Amino acid sequence: MSVGNDVVDLADPETQLDGLHSRWDERVFCPAEREALDASPSRHLLHWALWAAKESAYKARKRLAPETTFSPREFEVELSPLPAVGVAVGRVVHRGEVFELEVRLEGANVHAVATSGNDVGARVLWKVESALADPGVAARRLAASSIGLALGLDPADLRIVGRPPVATFRDRPIEVGVSLSHHGRFVAFAGTLPDSA
Repeated sequence: MSVGNDVVDLADPETQLDGLHSRWDERVFCPAEREALDASPSRHLLHWALWAAKESAYKARKRLAPETTFSPREFEVELSPLPAVGVAVGRVVHRGEVFELEVRLEGANVHAVATSGNDVGARVLWKVESALADPGVAARRLAASSIGLALGLDPADLRIVGRPPVATFRDRPIEVGVSLSHHGRFVAFAGTLPDSA
């Protein structure tokens, strides 16, 4: 199973819709997504939920096909209605490939996790927290801590290395999918564990 995630800090100045290029929506969203945005009473929230969904599916796709390039309109999002706080579910379709999707809304941020869905027994881990230090370091530390806890391994012996990120335990790769993200005040991680874990 491949996994991707993306987090958006909804209070970050760059998320203000009036500051975006006038053709942003046309370049990023397919016609059905633009229709949903036009009809939405929560346009700001839906806008960034759709963006995070596209980014997360791209990261999951890139692991499966490294030659994939990010053309946002090619990642078409179908999403259940957004709650003010909670989880919306859906899927992202890219050139016929389907990625399962969960978008979590926590008030101050939106966090999307996309999975390829080809390993029914795998568990998906995820976590978002405030970035208190360098966001890249903080995201890797968050992933190592979460994976260590889930697998019963000492997080001090876990490292998240490389690009795309790979989890290692005592400098040996372990079979865990890892995706990292950060934006504004937040860092996030999503990972997959085999069903035997």
